[in-house]
Amino acid sequence: MTRVSENSQHASMQFALNKAKNRLENLQLKGATLRSMTKPSDNPVSNVESMQLTSSMNDNKQYVRNGNFALMHLNVTEKSLDELTNILTKAKELAIAQSSDFYNEDVRKNVSKEVSQLRNLALSIANKRIGQKYIFSGYKTLKQPFDSSGNYHGDKGNITLEVAKDFFVPVNIDGHSVFFSETESSSYEPSPLKNFPQMNKSRPDGEQFEDTEIEPSRDLASVDEANPANQGYEKRENIFALLDNLVSGLENNEPKVVQGLLEKFDTAISRLITLRTKVGSITNSVETTMSNIESENIDQAARKSSLVDADIAEIFSDLTRQQEVLKTTYKSTQGMLNQTLLDFLR
Repeated sequence: MTRVSENSQHASMQFALNKAKNRLENLQLKGATLRSMTKPSDNPVSNVESMQLTSSMNDNKQYVRNGNFALMHLNVTEKSLDELTNILTKAKELAIAQSSDFYNEDVRKNVSKEVSQLRNLALSIANKRIGQKYIFSGYKTLKQPFDSSGNYHGDKGNITLEVAKDFFVPVNIDGHSVFFSETESSSYEPSPLKNFPQMNKSRPDGEQFEDTEIEPSRDLASVDEANPANQGYEKRENIFALLDNLVSGLENNEPKVVQGLLEKFDTAISRLITLRTKVGSITNSVETTMSNIESENIDQAARKSSLVDADIAEIFSDLTRQQEVLKTTYKSTQGMLNQTLLDFLR
């Protein structure tokens, strides 16, 4: 029979006591934090998945903040387009009324004052800001986009925000697209004689003209086709110019000029409606994305809870059982651990 030494028996009892205390400590820590894992080694696989879910939920929080910021910009832009549409509609109504011969010169001059106020209102909308940033300046958000003459000083940049994973949406519309016509045309009109082939003409006396190549003239009236600046230009038709022309037509008592602006008003209003539709579709996509993110957060939170959260009933049941185990261990080792040399000499 193998002899069990006192030191070996004492070490065995000490090991069992420490093991019981360690189990009780872990259960007490899980009960205090209400988590099934207090360190990664408790469940490495679940810990990795839990960290991935936590990272994804943090990303979604930032996407929601981006979505709220995008909605604020899009709502302000849509309201500005709505106000511009109302201004042009009002100007068009005045133009329709004053294009007839029913009103006289004095009435048209008085109406021109009202149109001038509509132009000033349109200019204030064109320079609208959110905080310190202009909404119609493109990328140049800190620079005023329009001066008092209606000249555009911004660019055609579209600011985008990521409202979901790899999903970017524009949050602004540049002022050029809103206030300027998209119509472009060539400034160079070739001579109609160029379409006719050069023909040898004979003089009455039978002498023929020599077929010589004529160099293009470089005087002020000529157009250099090789110059890119002359290959195309944009018509200077914008909302401010349209309102200025209406004011000029009313002040000069020219109903024909006023009548000629009606079609341009229709074109400008149609362009604004198209832009409002575009902004509305972007707003709907952002709202749908944010709703999907909230639903995704709920699913991820449920999965993470199943991985890391503790079963309270199970934890406290184990805690009570482990406390009894520790008490039993203490009682069983009490006689041996408290023995002294005198106990063996009795």
